[in-house]
Amino acid sequence: MILNGVSAALAAASELTLAEKGISAAKVILTGFVVVFSVLLLLIGIIKLYSMIVGKAQSTGVRKKEKPEMPVLVAEREPKDVPSVPSAVSQEDDGVPEEVVAVIAAAVAMMYGGQGRAKIKSIRRAGGRSAWANAGVLDNTRPF
Repeated sequence: MILNGVSAALAAASELTLAEKGISAAKVILTGFVVVFSVLLLLIGIIKLYSMIVGKAQSTGVRKKEKPEMPVLVAEREPKDVPSVPSAVSQEDDGVPEEVVAVIAAAVAMMYGGQGRAKIKSIRRAGGRSAWANAGVLDNTRPF
């Protein structure tokens, strides 16, 4: 039976003209292109949808986390005009030299000038990676 079906198909194909064979080949090729590109578009849509879902999940996760304490310098305004470095800030507390404390105090004095006295409560070294290292990590781990 199978041989009869194959022989019938061969007989039908041998009866086709060259133009009919070209048209049937074009139909097969066109059908293949349509199927392949429609599946590719479907996959692109699925990947974009997944990317949006993951992005929203990550952004809500970031909002829920507590923000870490970022400021290195804590300053308060006081009503007097003369800024100064209080004795509570030691020069070598966290390995911060006296010159650095003086420069920070001068910057705070310039910033708050005649508006009031700023008091420096603490000076700590910032830890972690450098800005360039953080940029590299973010660039290489960014989702789609």
